[in-house]
Amino acid sequence: MNYLGVDIGGTRIKWMLLDENAKILQKEEIATYSDDGESDWKARILEIIETQKTTMGGTQKEKLKVGISAPGLTDAANRKILHMPERLKGIENFDWSKAIDLDVSVINDGHSACLAEYHAKYQKKGIQNFLLLTLGTGVGGGVIINGELYQGNLNRAGHFGHITVDHDGVPTMTNMVGSLEYAIGNFSVRQRTHQKFESTKALVAAYQNGAVLAAHWWLDSVRKLAVGMGSLINAFSPELIVLGGGIAHGAKEALLGPLKEFMALYEWRPDSSKTKIEIAKYGQYAGAMGAALFAKSREK
Repeated sequence: MNYLGVDIGGTRIKWMLLDENAKILQKEEIATYSDDGESDWKARILEIIETQKTTMGGTQKEKLKVGISAPGLTDAANRKILHMPERLKGIENFDWSKAIDLDVSVINDGHSACLAEYHAKYQKKGIQNFLLLTLGTGVGGGVIINGELYQGNLNRAGHFGHITVDHDGVPTMTNMVGSLEYAIGNFSVRQRTHQKFESTKALVAAYQNGAVLAAHWWLDSVRKLAVGMGSLINAFSPELIVLGGGIAHGAKEALLGPLKEFMALYEWRPDSSKTKIEIAKYGQYAGAMGAALFAKSREK
């Protein structure tokens, strides 16, 4: 049996094929939309799956399982996305299994990335309680409790971007004011920096070059991230927090350095214990890897 994981992003679709031992056989990425901006991402994904079905040959249902990672809330059976406002129009209530006549499991993209990172390194080390935060356009994540992915009621667990770090802040899509997502997500950087920076990448570069205002805005974002992480540590008591997504991978020490100093201020550390913080391993392919692993975990 092989396992195909497909991760649907706003700009890129990544996919990965694993064997029975979770060894990577193939991985690729394509644009979500064609050059003319047409919404053909469904057709592109179905073509990827169909190609793998054909490659496998024989009775495909016995040889290929498929997992799809996407933003939004899945249904209770993990078969489709039920709620995904504003982005990827047409994904809500779309039944992938019926469309391709294969067993398809659907998982939230933060949960998927969490599974990938946990499987890659930490499961083998005996880590039982683990949080992943993805820092990118927005902020998402996932939770491992007692060695198992925790999806929660409505499969909503891990939406760490929608916790509050500023009670007087701007309300966002979930009506939560002063969200962590607004504080550090790339979608809001222009507004947060008074139109001085178009991207977090540019903001961090200016901070590293000693620009005073860039330092003010970047360090404020990192401070609020530390406040949010301190709150999550109090709620979940993880052994480890891993930071993934484009911001974490791009900023690296410009993020980890000040973050660890702020954590020393805000984290509750009984008996001087502190929660480890690391940068994720898989980067852009974490969603695809996790989707394949999720499909494998749901085998009957």
